[in-house]
Amino acid sequence: MRKEDTVAPKRAGFLMTLWIIIASAATTLYHCLVVLTMTGRQRPDYRRRVDRVIRSWADSLIRIVDMRLSVKGREHWRPTPGRAYLIMSSHASNYDIPATYLALDGSIRMLAKRELLSIPIFGRAMRVAEFLFVDRRNHEQALKDLAFAKKKMEDGIILWMAPEGTRSRDGRLQPLKKGGFHLAFDTDAIVVPIGFRNIATVQPAKTLRWTLHQPVECHIGQPIDTRQFSKRDIPALMAEVREQLLVLTGEADEVSRLGEGKVETSTEQAVPVEN
Repeated sequence: MRKEDTVAPKRAGFLMTLWIIIASAATTLYHCLVVLTMTGRQRPDYRRRVDRVIRSWADSLIRIVDMRLSVKGREHWRPTPGRAYLIMSSHASNYDIPATYLALDGSIRMLAKRELLSIPIFGRAMRVAEFLFVDRRNHEQALKDLAFAKKKMEDGIILWMAPEGTRSRDGRLQPLKKGGFHLAFDTDAIVVPIGFRNIATVQPAKTLRWTLHQPVECHIGQPIDTRQFSKRDIPALMAEVREQLLVLTGEADEVSRLGEGKVETSTEQAVPVEN
């Protein structure tokens, strides 16, 4: 066992929290500027170059908090050229997205809320890097956004989305929304569920609390080919994805241990504080 693997998780104190915020903002700004100043946008290798920048950004964020990421089920991730792919991920922390970039290869882009476009530099860099956006407040615009996402998927972009719609506040899987499943059918996509374990502890949703050295597992599920379903079967596809996510996140095991009913778990852990 490596020495660093024996380091116990520690809650970040005030000074370390301040460092995480500053360092994360700085590396995000740096990588945004790299994307915005890249030349040769018409070159065939432009997208692959952007992929490398995005993974460098993700690696930096993971290193800042010293997350101990391990990946299970890599054999399930073998994208077939010419097919559209849609990653449906559990979403309990801001770190789900950078962790995905380190766990899976390919030109992965997030389906993000349109409000992010208004952030100076960051929003423009996301657009240049081919991230996709959806307006959750305007149904007509949302349909246009999803039509554009379909074109990008057909052009080779692997779309990451959280079928729950937003981050879970308690770390448990929320009800799934239909929008992404319609897109999956419209593109004849292969849906790949992925679930994270213990990632809510790194930074719980809507908090400024961090835990350092936290072991996190990314579990890659069985690919689901939407061509095996008819569009009338959206509820069946949603049920299959949800069932996989419950297993991948470990919630199914908790339900089995505790019996039927609400799973009594918490994203909080009794860990010491590190400044």
